[in-house]
Amino acid sequence: MKKIISQFSYFTLTVILCLATTVKSMASNRLPKADIVVALDGSGNYKSIQAAINAVPDNSSKRFVILIKNGTYNTEKLIVPATKINLTIIGEDREKTIISYHIYDCQSPQSENKCPAESWALWKDNKDLSRTSATLTVLANDFHAENLTVSNTAGPVGQALALTLIGDRIIFANCNILGYQDTILLRKNGNRNYFTNCLVLGRTDYIYGGGIGYFSGCEIRSYGGGWVTAPSTPETQFYGFVFNHCKFTYAKNSPRKGDDGAPIAIGRPWHDYPKVTILNSDMCEQIHPEGWPTTWRMDYAATSDKLHLYEYNNTGKGADMSHRAKWAGLRALTDQEAADYSIEKVLNGWNPEKER
Repeated sequence: MKKIISQFSYFTLTVILCLATTVKSMASNRLPKADIVVALDGSGNYKSIQAAINAVPDNSSKRFVILIKNGTYNTEKLIVPATKINLTIIGEDREKTIISYHIYDCQSPQSENKCPAESWALWKDNKDLSRTSATLTVLANDFHAENLTVSNTAGPVGQALALTLIGDRIIFANCNILGYQDTILLRKNGNRNYFTNCLVLGRTDYIYGGGIGYFSGCEIRSYGGGWVTAPSTPETQFYGFVFNHCKFTYAKNSPRKGDDGAPIAIGRPWHDYPKVTILNSDMCEQIHPEGWPTTWRMDYAATSDKLHLYEYNNTGKGADMSHRAKWAGLRALTDQEAADYSIEKVLNGWNPEKER
């Protein structure tokens, strides 16, 4: 009898130890391995995200990881300097790790046309920071951001960027990128940016610039009355913004009166020779039937075949092209042409999926 009890006790102890090991392993696997941890409660290496970025080795040949624990980080206008290559920032929870700021463009020469003036004054000595209103500016190559929210909370007051992206081979995965006007600026012509499983929110020209942006499996959510894109693709650059397997959705309860119920334009041309392609995507019924209803400030936009405004194999009521604007460069792709919009072709040989 004692032997049976002893065997049972040993078995029970073994199970308990195994369970404890499993729980410990699960806990250790819950958060990714990181070189630096940022936490507002002081449980990490830093409370400040910028301080953590500054501590990253310059020109690292290996990927360096910063883990940002849950919280709202809203006291810093952030910059990733060009020397901080191969940097990854990962949030603990996409919805609960929030990086936000509130600067916007305004008519205020005394503060270099940035408001609020008192907030601009905190960053005015760094021209890369003060040049745009962006919450996060990335100058470095090979920057990755995962599992977090980046937001500009200024609202409908003018240009108020969440992101200014200048480096090359930048990845945003499983992120919320939130704003109203000019949410994402792809500032450097030809430089490559990849967004996967992201939510991008805005109303006015909220994905813009001359860089290359590939959006894969993203939700592109628009307040009514505005334009999703304002591309300024150089003439010699074959690709601009590409949306593949995305969902174009409608945002209700806009912070600006008059937006709700108004249609969404795919875009308006900014300058140069805009290029936007939408493939295999679902387009909500609020998409403006013309897609590109205005030439804005570009008289040649409607007649130049150097603009490439293409659609292919899309679904949803907004995908009906029968009433699209009759521009020379606006049309549906053929099957053969659509094959030229793979990730590697658009991103000039770079496949970011192999890096994740």
